[in-house]
Amino acid sequence: MKKTIVLLSFSALLVSGCSSSYLQNSSNVSQIKRSYDKILVVARAKDNLSRIKFEDQVVQDFATHGITAMSSMKVIKTESFSKEVTEKDIEKLRVKLVADGFSGVIITNLVNTEQYTDVIPGNTRTAYYPTRYGRFGSYYRAYPVTYWEPDQVKVGVKYTLESCLYDITIDQKDNLQWVGRFQVKDPSSLIKFIEKYSKELTEALLAENISQ
Repeated sequence: MKKTIVLLSFSALLVSGCSSSYLQNSSNVSQIKRSYDKILVVARAKDNLSRIKFEDQVVQDFATHGITAMSSMKVIKTESFSKEVTEKDIEKLRVKLVADGFSGVIITNLVNTEQYTDVIPGNTRTAYYPTRYGRFGSYYRAYPVTYWEPDQVKVGVKYTLESCLYDITIDQKDNLQWVGRFQVKDPSSLIKFIEKYSKELTEALLAENISQ
């Protein structure tokens, strides 16, 4: 079993209350499943609070499946996320991580942010109302009344993220193991976003690439 890194690259996105699935599609590029001793979780956020919450949640979710993970806060400084990273810097980090026992890196990047417009088709509904007739209203009959509900237009912001798992112990030109694309609409809740994203990410990795 080996070690892995989870790297999340986005800034103000760590919030959402959407109920639909974030994971849109994924591919197990390596076409195999393998085990990892330990996973280093790195959330690339501008503020430490969001980063800590995300990393701790992923660590916790992996732990429920018997996978040992660790937050990256003591390994990679938040300030470094705003700096240019050279190939030399990357190789230096890779060598250090391998020496520390890690064997994988999963990088999650904010790929795109865009406005979206959803049109929710209108509908018709029929209600039946009693109609009294006859001189003394001795009985009632029901007549239908149909209501037409107009289309609803919803405008918001959609975020697209991509998570890629790499095996850092093999040739860097051919070490992509797994990739998943996520979409999040209308951010609203930090905790809900983190819990849902982390759950979908870890479950997808365990189902497709990481063996327990």
